[in-house]
Amino acid sequence: MKRILLPGLLCCLIVFGLSSCEKTDDGDISGNDREKFLGDWLGQSTGSVQGSINFNMTITASNSAPDQVLFENFDGYGSGTFIPATVSGSDFSFIRTIISGDTIEGSGRYNSNNTLSFSFTVGDGQTVDTRSGTARRP
Repeated sequence: MKRILLPGLLCCLIVFGLSSCEKTDDGDISGNDREKFLGDWLGQSTGSVQGSINFNMTITASNSAPDQVLFENFDGYGSGTFIPATVSGSDFSFIRTIISGDTIEGSGRYNSNNTLSFSFTVGDGQTVDTRSGTARRP
């Protein structure tokens, strides 16, 4: 009896173990959400301290997480400067980032007319510039 029971039990454990390792599809909605953000954008922003700024930026997919994108040259900070953002549906939230001593944080939205709108703050430790802006595809 032990000879039959032990192999049967072992087979059940192996099948259970393999099925528990099976990859599940969570629908990766957030990974697909970011696709509409990717590419080149013409942006402009306005604030109480810095005034108006026009800038070109590029948004790329982050390798860190399927729901993240990287804004390069956001608000004219320069080529090679990146601000990560988390995307959920048509909304995004900047991950608090420090560039050249400025702390940048905020959020925005991808609009139905294929534009971006955003509001954010830039703080240098002494003053905080509350800014808002838009971006469109070239």
